[in-house]
Amino acid sequence: MKSRMTQLLPMIRFGIVGLVNTGVDYIIFMLLAWTGVPVVVAQIISYSCGTANSYILNSKWTFSKQQANNTSKGQLLKFIVINLIVLGITSLLLQVLHTETKLPLALGKLIATAAGMIINYIGSRYWVFGSPSRKESESL
Repeated sequence: MKSRMTQLLPMIRFGIVGLVNTGVDYIIFMLLAWTGVPVVVAQIISYSCGTANSYILNSKWTFSKQQANNTSKGQLLKFIVINLIVLGITSLLLQVLHTETKLPLALGKLIATAAGMIINYIGSRYWVFGSPSRKESESL
């Protein structure tokens, strides 16, 4: 049971951090869009704000026990790379949803964000913050 909870805890924490980041991203995006900022520009600005918050919270809380062998510079570079990939995918998806469908912008933003969260979790868990070895997992 403890082993299973040890595996689930980072996912739960990542989800909580993700909700906070999503709130930051979504509110800033909607405010920028409401003031007339183009969709992709608003996405870049709002996603960047959520990303800064994400790095701080995920590195200090979500994946903190997995970082023993990671250097902060290497980790930060990986974090930037994965988030640039997610930003590109979500910006493209948001633009397509906004211009090619009749979905409201707010709903398109939520769909793009959900897709980005999945990609971001996988990249963060297994590449940016590393996956703990089986022995480490059992001792957490």
